[in-house]
Amino acid sequence: MLENEPNTEVFNENSLKNAVYSAILMSLIDGELHETEWKVIQSFVNEHWREEYEDFKTYQGVVKKRITREVETILADPEKLKHQIEAVVEELTPELTLPQKNIVLNLVGDVMVADGIMTLEESKLFTVFMEKMGLQIY
Repeated sequence: MLENEPNTEVFNENSLKNAVYSAILMSLIDGELHETEWKVIQSFVNEHWREEYEDFKTYQGVVKKRITREVETILADPEKLKHQIEAVVEELTPELTLPQKNIVLNLVGDVMVADGIMTLEESKLFTVFMEKMGLQIY
């Protein structure tokens, strides 16, 4: 691999899409997707998305529609949000190795703090995300 060549070997298409969905969902905990958060997600996509996957802009449209339908009801109920995060992580986790889990956790964490703030709610949900991946804070 060339020094500046993107690393495209880390995720398969499904796990990458789930990672991106997770990051977008976590970014919306405060009710909006900030430009700084989107830049973190876009940088991740640029590093990992493969040409043979569907066009990212197409996928992005699908995800935004899915999340838009879900966000109002999910964000209005903290338990629903927690359960949605758990469901996404449960779908994502079996496909990931420990290094991949760390990459996804870094992505989600970076997205959550990209606006310069991590609320108590975000922190609690990040812990849920991490625990569902089978990881612990020491």
